Amino acid sequence: MVSVEKWAMWDSAIEVDVTEGAALPTAHALIAAAIEDTEALCDLGRGDAEIHAVNLAQGTPVKVTRRMSSLLRSALWAARMTAGEVNPLADNFSEDDSIPPVHPTPTFEDVQLDGDVVYAPWGASFDITGVAKADTVDRAAQTVAAELQCGVAVRIGDVLATAGHAPAGGWQIPVPGGEDVELANGTAIATAHAAEPPSWQPHQDRPSTEWAQVSVIADDAVWAYAASRAALVRGISAIKWVEQQELRARLVDQSGRVYTTENWFGPDAA
Repeated sequence: MVSVEKWAMWDSAIEVDVTEGAALPTAHALIAAAIEDTEALCDLGRGDAEIHAVNLAQGTPVKVTRRMSSLLRSALWAARMTAGEVNPLADNFSEDDSIPPVHPTPTFEDVQLDGDVVYAPWGASFDITGVAKADTVDRAAQTVAAELQCGVAVRIGDVLATAGHAPAGGWQIPVPGGEDVELANGTAIATAHAAEPPSWQPHQDRPSTEWAQVSVIADDAVWAYAASRAALVRGISAIKWVEQQELRARLVDQSGRVYTTENWFGPDAA
């Protein structure tokens, strides 16, 4: 029997499922604490967030906390794994012609991390919110499983990770707009949604290579999140790309047609 609790934090829907009902209150507290810690570090809407010190350094090395260093490493790893399609640097483009653009434009490849010291070139500004939330999903699930000795599924928004032992019947996870999918224990799933459908003329067929939604199952939440976001913008080549990465994926195009990798069904394929 799985016990469930839902609430909202950091502009996201939060859910925890545990295999031991008595563990639910403590699991809630552990997850909330993990989210609060990460939000305090990298929520750009908070004036006291540590990410501002990194962004204000502008070409000067800056020492950060160990947790911030870990989050930045996750963000840079996601960028490398997706060839920059999941970009940890914010888009600082301005429509004000009086403000000259930064040249050359800094990229994630220009960022250096040496222990807890971060160097980013002038003009670089980080926004690692998405990866940070996924990283926190992994961290919270592992913490709950280790401290409470139970099976757990933790969700922040559209990213979910499992840890500990699976419930009877396995982890049956609903996929937005689709049927439940079974997750092997210790794996994660993330779903990326297109911000808005692409434009087309009324007399044209809707494009089949533009994805409305991509769900990816991976060994951890950061990779699931990064791969789903990258696949969303890769067009028809996304199917081959996720298969090359040996990931399980379900893709829905703008016409509602569903495509899945051959290994989508069944936890043994994860």
